[in-house]
Amino acid sequence: MIGLALALLTGCSTIPERDLENAFTYQRLKRYEVHEVAPIESEFIDLASKAWKNKENGNPAQYISILELGDDALLARVHLIRAAKRSIDLQTFIWKDDATSRFVFDELVRAAERGVLVRMLIDAMVTPADSKQLARMARAHHNLEIALYKPMAETSYVGRIGFWKNLAFKSRRMNRRMHNKLLLIDGQVGISGGRNYQDRYFDRDTDFLFRDRDVVVAGPAVRDMQDSFELFWQDKDAVFLTQFPDVQKEFKSLPEQSGRLSDPADAGMFEEISRLADAYSISSHRNSLSVYEADRVSFVYDTPRKFRGRKERLSFDEYFEAVLLQSEERLVYQTPYLIYSRDQRRAFKALRKTNPKFRIIASSNSLASADHLPVYGVSFKHRKELYQKAGIDIYEAKPFPAAQREYVYDYDRILDRAIQKAGITDRSEIPHIERAGPILCIHSKSFVLDGRITLIGSHNFDPRSAKLNTECGVFIFDEEVSAVLEKRILEACEPSNAWTVSKGKHTPVISHFSGFVGTISTALPVFDVWPYRYTTNYELKDGCAVLGPRDPDFKNNYTDVGYFPEVESSVKVIQTRLAKGFLGWGRPFM
Repeated sequence: MIGLALALLTGCSTIPERDLENAFTYQRLKRYEVHEVAPIESEFIDLASKAWKNKENGNPAQYISILELGDDALLARVHLIRAAKRSIDLQTFIWKDDATSRFVFDELVRAAERGVLVRMLIDAMVTPADSKQLARMARAHHNLEIALYKPMAETSYVGRIGFWKNLAFKSRRMNRRMHNKLLLIDGQVGISGGRNYQDRYFDRDTDFLFRDRDVVVAGPAVRDMQDSFELFWQDKDAVFLTQFPDVQKEFKSLPEQSGRLSDPADAGMFEEISRLADAYSISSHRNSLSVYEADRVSFVYDTPRKFRGRKERLSFDEYFEAVLLQSEERLVYQTPYLIYSRDQRRAFKALRKTNPKFRIIASSNSLASADHLPVYGVSFKHRKELYQKAGIDIYEAKPFPAAQREYVYDYDRILDRAIQKAGITDRSEIPHIERAGPILCIHSKSFVLDGRITLIGSHNFDPRSAKLNTECGVFIFDEEVSAVLEKRILEACEPSNAWTVSKGKHTPVISHFSGFVGTISTALPVFDVWPYRYTTNYELKDGCAVLGPRDPDFKNNYTDVGYFPEVESSVKVIQTRLAKGFLGWGRPFM
């Protein structure tokens, strides 16, 4: 009762809005000399100039590089930061205070020290760091400005109690988040995709790594990226760090020179990155960073108006659906979460009705590899609808895929760190060495349509992305690029890397009755407690040919491995079933 009363009294605390005068009262305290350090030369900067010349000559071709590996994604970012001459703009949903984000931040500070204007915009849903660390970041250099987008409280830190208070009293604000991810260099080169800033996005975590995807764009499409960033940066909900009272308090107590954020003990983790980043052409050092000339590139994005119910000029979802409905043959895509909005489910059904041979292939997470258990549970609840009605062939990623060394740069380095962290001195004690490293989780959001149109972006193809978050993405209209990405997604669906979802064992009468009850149970937003599902997961038998999940001979070649293969924790299974049974009502928010 007392807690509830306190929550009611504080539920309407003042949330700051953008206030330049308040912010720069503190910004003006920062006075450092500009270092005479020249930016490096970059192939991407030159390609951007070439793309603009292409446009002047009536050729729409632009230049892109797909960042498949986390280490490559970090290398590309550091390389471009060092190449910046005028401006760097960074926009992200999550900034986690760890070794990788500190390394990137110190690179941004060095750019600011040589005269580059650096702006960082971080969504405030997940607090980037404690107030003392945020104050250190705010004070790093007068050329570096940091803002949190759509803060949830007067202070930068919300805490667990604040989280539940916000959920109760500010659910609308809490559910509408800036999910866009951008890094822009001089308005000429940009990176967009699914990665946030945290060790696990850049091959630096020993327990859990995201398989994500970004794209470097050099050319006129970056102008739209810049316009997108400016709309968010100038929005009233972009609040400078130095407007928050807790940050102000720490700011005043800091010494004038607070030093770098990186821990010297972590320097070895970034030694190769730091060395290669100075190269003119980083693609010449790594084949995985190939540069492609794409026929046409478009950047599509939501604006802050989406939060206020205003009509977009053309929202991301409207553009996405217009492109999707042009499809004739197949859709191959990858997403962390197989949950769809009503409009997307209708679009899939319409495509299959128009063309019964149209095939949809989805690469996503299994429970063993998933990072959000409740979301997986609700997806599992609607698996029959996805498989049978929408006609999606689903492949669930294994937590330790056979291609783990292809998915993670220098995997053995991370494996060594994981073994050392576990305190194991004798490798012969490890029964399955391939499972001693980090779990790999799909976090990329990409699709390839008819082998000719590619999307790489932040959109998870789920109801939250469609209706609540703002999103962005790069559409690439090029057959060569589409062939490359489609091959990568299909490789993730191979039996050595994923389990195949198909219909479960059929028993006359019993299966019919179970399916009837299961359909009724699934329709319930709560109390969906029927234990049996229409589909299950399958593993390819040794020596058998790979078949599609709807092939008549499929079950002759595959073994049923159950709903949740390689999940040893009974608690995790119980939690998933509880999410399936009682969180169906939350589907529009997932």
